[in-house]
Amino acid sequence: MLQLEAPPSPTSATTPDTTGPEKKKTSAAGISVGVACSLVLISILSVFVFIRSRRRIKATQHDNPFKKISRAQCTIFDLPTLEEATDNFSQRNKLGEGGFGAVYKGILPDGQEIAVKKLVGTAGHGLHQLHNEVLLLAELQHKNLVRLHGFYSHRDDTLLVYEYIKNGSLDNFLSNTRDGHTLAWEQQYNIILGIAKGILYLHEDSSMRIIHRDLKPNNILLDEDMDPKIADFGLARLLGEGHTHTMTSGAAGTPGYMAPEYVYHRRVSPKIDIFSYGVLILQIVTRRRECWSDDSNTVNLITEVWNHWKKGTISQMMDQKLNQHTRNQQLRCVHVGLMCVQLNPDDRPEISTVIFMLTRDMELQPPEEPAFFFGSFSHGRNLLSSSGGSANSNFMFGEEISVNGVTITEPYPR
Repeated sequence: MLQLEAPPSPTSATTPDTTGPEKKKTSAAGISVGVACSLVLISILSVFVFIRSRRRIKATQHDNPFKKISRAQCTIFDLPTLEEATDNFSQRNKLGEGGFGAVYKGILPDGQEIAVKKLVGTAGHGLHQLHNEVLLLAELQHKNLVRLHGFYSHRDDTLLVYEYIKNGSLDNFLSNTRDGHTLAWEQQYNIILGIAKGILYLHEDSSMRIIHRDLKPNNILLDEDMDPKIADFGLARLLGEGHTHTMTSGAAGTPGYMAPEYVYHRRVSPKIDIFSYGVLILQIVTRRRECWSDDSNTVNLITEVWNHWKKGTISQMMDQKLNQHTRNQQLRCVHVGLMCVQLNPDDRPEISTVIFMLTRDMELQPPEEPAFFFGSFSHGRNLLSSSGGSANSNFMFGEEISVNGVTITEPYPR
């Protein structure tokens, strides 16, 4: 029997091969377009996030840090009150001028005398230094520290309000006379001891361990009773509990009062304040500055005192009219001062030990050769260079005149 096959259904017709080269090209093109679109989208999002982050950082940098200080920490004054107190910051009320601005005397409505520091150019790092000072002084209360009453801050205008210290800075009294007034030895000794008590509070007795970093005559104020008050905490550093020292990216302070390990290695410890205090003692006893010009030479006080000390002629730098008891007390102060400026920080006494030595009739260890900041360098080269310091430099009258800044002299001729 003959069988006939049915014709093929239209749906069963042979379809063209879709896995050929043209299909692969189409798929690759689609993937490429998708990847490109994704990359563009990611780039746009990245730029958007970057711009927002930059705006936030910029806003944070321009944020006035004084706004973070609460009224519980410090009194916040209004501008009209301070303008009225200082007679609109009149020239006749101007007490002086420093790196951050001028200081004016003022009288509040209740009759209280104040000193108002009117700050200028305090953007960036300078503003944060002053913020640091406000935060610290708001927490510290001691007879031998200047008291901060409060502040005013709005946009770029910042005013700090301190207690008014009648007699100004110690620097005014280092010369023989100031308006006909000469410091008696009892006043000098009271100043030496009072500064030490203020440092003791900062280093050991307050709730925070604080290193001042800029102890010098200009930052020691004298009240109506000639009691000293430590001022200017803009460079102060906190020392963490259990830490003996910390490091800083740069040495900030005043040449002639800065310890060598701080200048060369940026090492910050209580011993750098001890060094500065030692220079202050020697200045007060001898009534001389940390350096001065003698004909064509520049004389460093520490060098001069050390040379006289080794020769046994230190009394030549003291008041010859004093009685023997007072001269013995002066000699003890010089002895303690030299112990404070010894080159090795480990050889310098703690401030509590300094006070004990100043107030007790006890035998003192002979001081080692001190550190110096003028002239040629010899003694202590190994100590300073052991951690990478350089000794080939000079600091003269606060100006950097060679490569690295500060040097240490030969303390005693060989």
